[in-house]
Amino acid sequence: DPELVIREGEPVAEIIAQVQDDPDIGVLVLGAGTGKKGPGPLVTQLSKNSGSLPIPITIVPGDLSKERLEAIT
Repeated sequence: DPELVIREGEPVAEIIAQVQDDPDIGVLVLGAGTGKKGPGPLVTQLSKNSGSLPIPITIVPGDLSKERLEAIT
């Protein structure tokens, strides 16, 4: 079941710290931006750090519906 965690600080650093601190996290799922500016700063920065993370990153289209996401997972 999902768990809500609230951390304060720089988003990328806090996400990386949470992933490293919690061995129960098995995959990091990010929603890509749908605008012309690209996938967004979190996707861009975290994908650059993906080689040093202990878990895989999955990037899904930002406009993917909840129903479609559930159907493919």
